[in-house]
Formats: sequence, structure tokens, C-alpha cells
Amino acid sequence: MKPNDFFRFVGNAELAIMPNSAVLFHETRGLNGDSYGGKDFVASLHDFFSGGQGANPVIGAGRLLSEADIEALLKSLLQRRQSTIQLLPSNVVSLSDNHIAWTIPAGVRPMLFNIAGMPMKKLSVPWPNLLMVANRNGKLAVAALKSNHRPTAKTILYNAPLMNVSLNGAVCTGSASVPGECGIEDLPQWESLMFDTAFSHVNNLRTLGLGKKNKDIDTKAHLKFWQAVAKYQPNAFPNQHLVPLSRGVTQFIQEHSS
Repeated sequence: MKPNDFFRFVGNAELAIMPNSAVLFHETRGLNGDSYGGKDFVASLHDFFSGGQGANPVIGAGRLLSEADIEALLKSLLQRRQSTIQLLPSNVVSLSDNHIAWTIPAGVRPMLFNIAGMPMKKLSVPWPNLLMVANRNGKLAVAALKSNHRPTAKTILYNAPLMNVSLNGAVCTGSASVPGECGIEDLPQWESLMFDTAFSHVNNLRTLGLGKKNKDIDTKAHLKFWQAVAKYQPNAFPNQHLVPLSRGVTQFIQEHSS
């Protein structure tokens, strides 16, 4: 790691970096060597002392740090980073270092299907309004919205009426190339995962509401629905077929943000 990854220097003088202090993290274990619950730890702060002329510095005895000490230390390191200002586009709902959540307006787009035992199909259909969440771990989630208004904590979410989406909204990306980041500039790549790859199977039997209440929708019934939509060519997705999702906007974003 380069020095200026954390610190900003002025001038062109060469720098000598010497250790001053160190924070050590210790896993807590019982006397018999067993862990107390897995991932509990304590931290200690140690000063360095001169080891004499030409000798390496020596780490000294430490003192235990409280939770408040650790939090203050981490905040001080983060504050050293040079902050940047970024204006958020109107479709971005939530943004952090680990995730981005944004909306995509309803519209007529191609929908691809590559179902086992069938030839590849491409249908031109109206997609509903979507709320999507991507995170830095390469995960994508999607839910449907009935309105194109900016979602709030009280907005009702619906199961995305799409294949390859699980009950909680997680998207099965298969072998598709997943973006490595989740910034505003990466949104076109994330959206391409949804709109430019082929659906292959139903992961959520409640993707659509068709006829009987609580009727499970398999891959065959799902494809049949979209073929009928493509045949009649409505201008907008028929929202009466959306099934409510058992999560609010805040919970949905939080669940898929990491």
C-alpha cells in the first residue's frame, strides 16, 4: 500500500515512515482453548520504542482499548481520506460504500428466455417499474413497484414477475459477468445483467398472481404468461398480476446491501 493511500503529503521531499504505534486484535478464548462464541475479540494499543542505532523499532507493552476507543480510532482514519462530492441522480434511492439501490422506470423492452428443451425466445414486452439493489460482493436483487414515484419506507414492494429471482428478490446471475463495483457509473452494467441475459427457470413460485389465489407459478406457466403479454402488446405491465413482497423498502435494501 502506498503512503498516500491514507495520508496526503505536500511537496516533493522524500518521506521516511517510521512505526509509532500499533493496534493488535486478540481473539477471546477459554482456558481450554475453546472460542467463546466465535468472533469476539479485544484490542490493545502498543507504542514502538527505538531499538538502538541501526536496529529495528521494538513494540512495547499495550493497553486494552474499549469499544469507544476502537470506534474513535477508526473514525480518525476514515476522516484522513480525501472526501469527494457526488451528485445523486434522481433514480438512486440509497447509496453507501457497499451498495447502491436505484429504480428503473417501466417500459417496453426485449425479454430473453433460454429454457431447457426449448429454443431461445425473445419477446418484446412491457416491464414493470423495478427497484434494484447491487452490492460490492457481486450480488443483485430486484423487486417490482406499481408506481414510478420515488419509493419511501412506506412504499409497498412486489415480487419481481421475472424468472431467476428468488423469494427474497435475490437474482441468480449464473455464469454471467458481474460488475466488481457498485457505483453510479456501474449501473448500466448491473442493468445489463437483467435486461441482456436470458431467463432460464422460476426460482420463486409467487412471481405472478394468475387466477387462483396463492397459486404456484412454475416455469411453463410463467413463460406462457409472458407470451400472452407479448401477443396482446399492452403499453404497460398489467399490475394486477403483481404479488406483494413480504418486505418493506428499508428491509429489502438492508438485506441486500452486503
